[in-house]
Amino acid sequence: MKIIYWNIRGLANSPSKLALYRLISLHKPDFILIAEPWMKFDNFPSSWLNRLGIKLFSCNLRENILPNLWCFCTNYINPIVLDKDDQQVSFSFMLDNKEFFMSAIYASTNHIRRRNLWQKLSLLQSNHDAPWCFIGDYNVILGAHEYCGHSSPARLPMEEFQTWTDNHNLLHIPTRGSEYTWDNRRPCRRHTKKRLDRSICNQNWIDNCSNISCTTLLKTSSDHYPLLLEFNNTIHQFPSSLKFMKMWTLHNNCKQVVQDCWNVNIAGCPMYILSTKLKLLKNKSKVWNKEVFGNVHALVYDAEQHLANIQNQIQLSGHSDHLMNEEKKAQTNLEDALNKHETFWQEKSKLR
Repeated sequence: MKIIYWNIRGLANSPSKLALYRLISLHKPDFILIAEPWMKFDNFPSSWLNRLGIKLFSCNLRENILPNLWCFCTNYINPIVLDKDDQQVSFSFMLDNKEFFMSAIYASTNHIRRRNLWQKLSLLQSNHDAPWCFIGDYNVILGAHEYCGHSSPARLPMEEFQTWTDNHNLLHIPTRGSEYTWDNRRPCRRHTKKRLDRSICNQNWIDNCSNISCTTLLKTSSDHYPLLLEFNNTIHQFPSSLKFMKMWTLHNNCKQVVQDCWNVNIAGCPMYILSTKLKLLKNKSKVWNKEVFGNVHALVYDAEQHLANIQNQIQLSGHSDHLMNEEKKAQTNLEDALNKHETFWQEKSKLR
């Protein structure tokens, strides 16, 4: 899945629309989150959206002021808006029967008002214990390492931002590309750069996604870099390969399994015959290992329990020829199981 967030600083002009169109056409995101469009959505051409196959699913609320967050998605996604105000739009969406939660952020430039944002996001997280991701322009940095300018950044806003992320064990996804996501475009000593735009998620999001990356895209028609957040919603599980275990040769039936597979009549060229027989042996070995050979750890445990039970009977009933024979058999079975167990761990530790 791909998500683009961009503080575009105005969509009414043609260069901004063309730049946005280019980003969407090139990257084909599933969500497009726009901050500071500076226009009424009714004035935005609907044919433009139809050509790209996207739809508006929410704008934030700012009383009598124009919304400063537009949230688009592709037509096949149906997000559910959970909450929205003048600094965020929070929504959920389903992906392969799994519910994900996301907040599009455009934080106030005033750190006093940003406290309302931290409180709202904290409340949303406490109400929904699920994978959460927050992406947007936070208008605050974590520390001096995210700032380049003549004056020093204020400490209190940074501490409040850090406190919010620490209280909820949130993770800042590393952003590849530009080190700073915003600059004021002023010359010489007045020039300032900050990392204001970022993606933040909780551990639940990490656990349910793979190949997570956040990248800055080409900056044009704005003083902010667009962000591209990408992730896969499934954890890759690679099929296990069969490895022939030396301990199998300690079983009397192992040789017979190999021989039966090799005696099968197969027509074709020699390489095809070899490949087919190896595949047949692979499938047979998996079944044989599970149903006949068994779990080597369970073999040792069962053999120990069986021997302990016989020895307990001897303690209770006294010695008898039958129990002594059973004890010898149980000891032999335990020795065989321990040999298999030792061979197993030798292979695991790559001992020869």
